[in-house]
Amino acid sequence: MADRFEIRRQALKLRFWDERHLHGTGMLFDHSYEKIKALASESVYELRLDDEIGGQSNIRVVLFDPPSTWTPVADNVLPLRVIWILEALPKKRNEWTKNDITRFKGQRVLLKRRFYEPN
Repeated sequence: MADRFEIRRQALKLRFWDERHLHGTGMLFDHSYEKIKALASESVYELRLDDEIGGQSNIRVVLFDPPSTWTPVADNVLPLRVIWILEALPKKRNEWTKNDITRFKGQRVLLKRRFYEPN
């Protein structure tokens, strides 16, 4: 449980996502991030956790930053913009697999259907 909460603690730094431009390019405090190239137009990013957590290293937090054109469903209106965590996992190879990309796309589609008005 402690390892899960350590990843959660690191991911909570995403609450400063809108301020990332103040800290230079590609850094969010002590973590680097970048768009996943295969999903560059979909605003899906990977946040790199360089610490070893639970015996795992090279951990990635995959997140989705919804476009400003998406409007939340009325009963899901939140006071602040939401950055969605799709998954946290150790990355074993340099590139994402086709299954990873398909899974991330599917999670994005589910979020849109569940929490946002269709455009």
